[in-house]
Amino acid sequence: METRTLLGIGMALVGAIVAALVSTPLCRRLATRVGAISHPSPARWCKRSTALLGGVALVVATAVGIVTANWLIGDVWVDRLRAPIFGPAVGLVLSAGLMFLAGLADDLVYLRPQAKFLLQLVAGVVLLSSGAVLPVTDSYVVNVVATLFWFVALTNAFNLLDGLDGVAAGVGAIAAFFLGLTFALRGAWWHAAVAWSLAGAALGFLRYNVHPASIFLGDAGSLFIGSVLAGLVASAPEAASASLVSVLFVPLAIVAVPLLDTSLVTMTRVLAGRPISVGGLDHSTYRLIALGLTEGQVAVLLGGFAAAGGLVALVLTWLDHGLGLIVGTIFLVAMSLLAAYLGRIQITAPDEVRRLKPGTVLVRTLIYKRRLAEILLDVVLVALAYYGAYRLRFDGALPATYVAAFEATVGLTIAATIVALGVFGAYRGAWEYAGLFDAYRVLGAVGVASAVLLVYGEWRVPALAQSHSLVYINALLATTMLLAARLSFRSLDTLRQRQRLRGHRVLIYGADHGGELTLRELHNHPDLGLRPVCFVDEDPRRQGAEIHGVPIVAGFDGLGWAIERYKIDRIVIGTRQLAPEGVGVIQALARALGVEVAEVNFAVRWLPAPDVVPPARVVDGVPSEVEILAEGNGNGNGNGKGNGNGKGNGKGTGNRTGTERGAEMRDVRVAG
Repeated sequence: METRTLLGIGMALVGAIVAALVSTPLCRRLATRVGAISHPSPARWCKRSTALLGGVALVVATAVGIVTANWLIGDVWVDRLRAPIFGPAVGLVLSAGLMFLAGLADDLVYLRPQAKFLLQLVAGVVLLSSGAVLPVTDSYVVNVVATLFWFVALTNAFNLLDGLDGVAAGVGAIAAFFLGLTFALRGAWWHAAVAWSLAGAALGFLRYNVHPASIFLGDAGSLFIGSVLAGLVASAPEAASASLVSVLFVPLAIVAVPLLDTSLVTMTRVLAGRPISVGGLDHSTYRLIALGLTEGQVAVLLGGFAAAGGLVALVLTWLDHGLGLIVGTIFLVAMSLLAAYLGRIQITAPDEVRRLKPGTVLVRTLIYKRRLAEILLDVVLVALAYYGAYRLRFDGALPATYVAAFEATVGLTIAATIVALGVFGAYRGAWEYAGLFDAYRVLGAVGVASAVLLVYGEWRVPALAQSHSLVYINALLATTMLLAARLSFRSLDTLRQRQRLRGHRVLIYGADHGGELTLRELHNHPDLGLRPVCFVDEDPRRQGAEIHGVPIVAGFDGLGWAIERYKIDRIVIGTRQLAPEGVGVIQALARALGVEVAEVNFAVRWLPAPDVVPPARVVDGVPSEVEILAEGNGNGNGNGKGNGNGKGNGKGTGNRTGTERGAEMRDVRVAG
């Protein structure tokens, strides 16, 4: 029976793909005929007019997939649909249908954001009234609010994600496939069939939606995808008896990409004083393009993240509750760090910066201080590390005495570690420049917290006093997690720099401090068009090693071999210890091989004292810009004065004319 059922669900996937391949060109032709076209605008990424109504093809293909499954294996779930699942199933169909109609209306005649949000709330209420409620807590009221929030958030998430060719359809197809797989593993065949029908429809539609897209999903398609996925999770038949991991972490892992994109957009717009409901180019997709990726690479990368989330969700279905919490939280923390990194990327032009609203100043003061976010993240990581230490120590279910020990000391462990991190200055560093000193701070803080835990265990917790290994394992895990979080931004910066390096292949001569500094400067400035390939250094002890991933391949005598072996276009001398004779030899060899040579010299240049500038004029209590104009035409020799025809006289010093001195003074501006 299960083999037949799986075959039927698989045929639903295939049927939906075929239906999408057939119906999408028809909908594209229909969109052109009725004028449902998306035109380029400053708030959109599309550079040419593109047909909408892709959502119509998506809905038709999904329906074909469901009908195919019902025709092949309808008797398998007909009894289930008469059971308690019938109401939520009807609610799912009605809410998704309402979202499709709302999106279609927006594609054709335009709906105000407030109207769309109201319709999303109505669709969520329809789903709730059918009995679909997420059992995240013991409170029914809290569960109702959480379910409504889940529906609106995920529906909006896919709507906001649909800004780049192939992204929303690709992520939706992957999420629906893995969600259907988790349903099939739990025996929820009707839900699996619906999910795989949606996956097949999105996959078939993707044929026409990859860059350069010939048709867009439109709001009808993106709202439909989000509402179906949200409704499937909320109406799952086993939800009432499932654990928190399967109810919360499994779907969150599957749809982490659109939810984190929505969170990123919401936070950055609130902090910038911009309305959330207005479109813009501040999504994760456009930030990835700002990093140097192409549209196709962005779609593949986000699809890869969605697939990784799906695989994590599958792993969570096989883990017990405790390990599931650890793995799920680590994955969500990693994705959140990636979103935070993307949030640092400036994608707004200076002339688009708006005056902050009064309330936004308070928001910046309370929220934009990322130190609070760092502390909250550390609380999560320390708690995970401490619980992970117990799980590793006992390799399974914890004895009752150690459960009590964990509950008695987890608060102390978190408090001691956070306070120690603050005392050691761990919250004063910039993550994008994290280095050895930050590692020392984390090691010191974890060491102090571990000592506090050991002393307290000996004094008050007999179980902990009998197993010091718990403290040692916790120290290793906490150090690893805290350092990994702090090095995440720098690691991503390194990957970003390597990906952007293009241009001439460069050999750096000198693998000392000067050479290492030269390498970092070339990595930090990809606009120079120089890509470091290898080092050459006279010291034989350094040969064979690497500096930041760049190998030291030869000594001075092997310079010619290295140039030919690594196809070098440029030589950059980074060391200061090379004698002038050595520089001449390198230049001669490079000239013979047709290679250019450059020398890097890092020096400190002291600037002369600036001229005395009159104070700025004050107009209505506000300093205004002052322009000092001295257009002297007379000659001023020695210390004489050059007579000027302009405003004021320009003093000539040395043999300079008053005109020259006046030209200097015209460049002086005092900005208020």
